[in-house]
Amino acid sequence: MFTAVRRHFDELRTDGAVLVTVPADTDGAEPVRLTAAEAHDALYGPDYDPQFAAAVWKEVLRSAPSDRTPHGTGKLLVIWLALPRLTGTVYRVCTRLRTDRSDIEAETVLALLEELAAPDAASRLCDSSLIHAARTRAWRFARDGLREFPSTQVEHIAQDHALTASDGEADAPVEECLDVRVDRPDGPDGLHAPLRFRVRPEHLRGGAVTDDGARDRSTRHRPRKRRSGRRLGTRPVRPAGRRA
Repeated sequence: MFTAVRRHFDELRTDGAVLVTVPADTDGAEPVRLTAAEAHDALYGPDYDPQFAAAVWKEVLRSAPSDRTPHGTGKLLVIWLALPRLTGTVYRVCTRLRTDRSDIEAETVLALLEELAAPDAASRLCDSSLIHAARTRAWRFARDGLREFPSTQVEHIAQDHALTASDGEADAPVEECLDVRVDRPDGPDGLHAPLRFRVRPEHLRGGAVTDDGARDRSTRHRPRKRRSGRRLGTRPVRPAGRRA
């Protein structure tokens, strides 16, 4: 994401188009017209002037929310000018929390665009609040990802199904799969018909199937009673085979 934005403005460096017009701070003086490269140098170049840099940010953030150009050049300019202050944050987030860099970059850009889309953005935003919002979004996204635990159970079920359907597994014993039946409960609530499906024993939760060593392996679960006191039914599990 960051690389694409930089490449876009690298191509505009030789364009010479004026993208920022900074009003003069004294009466009678001409406004300062800057290209994208000149605006970038005003913020990060060797001749950095804090007062002039603040004026550049103010004008960029004032005009970007109302930008209606086909490619959103004003908003892209804000993102490009913010990149030097966000690159270090992205590096630290990815290093400490082991997050994918492309995801973090996308989140920071999304935070910038959301701030610019706020109804009062033109009058409320400043460069420090904009950068703070993007940094906060990056750290929050990475920390939220730490609480997610990937599961491969669905992939394993699909693989087992493919193996069962293949020629090499055509003669697999029926004990390797179980038929699960969920009966319709009494009363008008709940299922309208019994459910029957086939599942491998390892895909059931621990304790759901008991094996006494015999060929007829079965168990019966007592469902939890609902507060209304109605019985939900039973869920018999038996080896897969011909149904009666």
